[in-house]
Amino acid sequence: MARLEAQLASMGLEAEVRLEGSIAKDTWLRGDADIDIFMLIPEDVPRDRLSKDYLEAARRVVEEFKVVERFAEHPYVEAWVNPRLRVNLVPCYKVTPPNWKSATDRTPYHTEYVKARLGGKGRSEVRILKRFMKGVGVYGSDIKTGGFSGYLTELLILAYGSFIEVLKEASRWRPGVIIDLEGYYGGREREARILFENHCLIVVDPVDKSRNAASPVREEVFHWFKASASHFLEKPSLKFFYPPKPRPPTPSRLKQVLKKRGTDILFLRLKGVNAVPDILWGQLYKTEKALVRLMKAEGFNVLRSASWSDEEENSVMLFELEQAFTGEVVKHYGPPVGSKEEGRFLAKHLNSPRTVAGPYIEGGRWTVLLHRKYADVRALLREKLKDGGRNVGVASRIAASIKSRGFNLWLNGEILSFYRENRGFKAFLAQFLRGKPVWLEG
Repeated sequence: MARLEAQLASMGLEAEVRLEGSIAKDTWLRGDADIDIFMLIPEDVPRDRLSKDYLEAARRVVEEFKVVERFAEHPYVEAWVNPRLRVNLVPCYKVTPPNWKSATDRTPYHTEYVKARLGGKGRSEVRILKRFMKGVGVYGSDIKTGGFSGYLTELLILAYGSFIEVLKEASRWRPGVIIDLEGYYGGREREARILFENHCLIVVDPVDKSRNAASPVREEVFHWFKASASHFLEKPSLKFFYPPKPRPPTPSRLKQVLKKRGTDILFLRLKGVNAVPDILWGQLYKTEKALVRLMKAEGFNVLRSASWSDEEENSVMLFELEQAFTGEVVKHYGPPVGSKEEGRFLAKHLNSPRTVAGPYIEGGRWTVLLHRKYADVRALLREKLKDGGRNVGVASRIAASIKSRGFNLWLNGEILSFYRENRGFKAFLAQFLRGKPVWLEG
């Protein structure tokens, strides 16, 4: 903090340097502490200077460490001081509520709110809840996780009193549940649900009644936490807090596992997408969904999908399909006989080279048998991605990477070479193949 203050002064930049986050609130976990140092900047400073000059000051302070640029509406600097300790240097505006100018302006008020209300016992309960959430994989409000922030865990303890009470309440949650510590919407819950529509969990931010502190929580993560809470209450175990990691199969064993599985797993490998991690994960998830829609539209049954990245050079999307190859011919039902669309359908298929049989009438509808355009899922993706894939929904940064650096498509055992060389991917694939959480096992 002293170095940052000196650097800001040397560059003629005005700011109040403050410690925020879990360290300031004394709710950090041993061996997993992030140090959040904020630069509170006068509100008349233009936004471009906040993202340029103040960020440059932050970079100079931590230039000897491994630095990653993160993003929370505007960029901030993350520096890894050692493999288990990182420092976040974050610019924000020094404003009076509710005159927020950026997403991080609320953080100092979050710190003050929690410190004023959370006693020693409460801080211990927060730590237990955080450890549980980390163990079951729902901790983190970043785009990659889509889960619970540290601030949200503190609010849950303030709302319910203890770790066990949080789990009891969570096990009974239904989508749309409202937690309003300050009673901003007392008797007006319908108004809150309209304001925060499409949010499965609504925790009204005590320092800003127009914000849902739980907005990053994805529906899947909401239900995952609810299920893990219920199972823990039924059968408590340290596995929830410290789950043993699945042991990745050896390369030779992996080939057998994939063959025995009875499905086809397609791996799409991307190289060096030019995006900071938070943006990268949003781009990966958007592209993954778009490609699932594409494959399903072409008759390929996608059973599961997932994304992995080392956030530097390699990103991989996995698609587990019922089959990577479909039949050559598909049956296509057209409009009812005598309908307005009849003429267009007949004109399209009557002399088409793709028509195998028909058009004929079946059950009162015009019907035709067609040659599939793509019987091999890899042929489909190679064709649709050759120009980057923007027209099928591929996200912009990923499309740019595909156009400049290409991509790899591997099916089942073709992944082995990449698998051998990437330790992080090994662990990810082992968990993907396993599918179930440790806490469901005996």
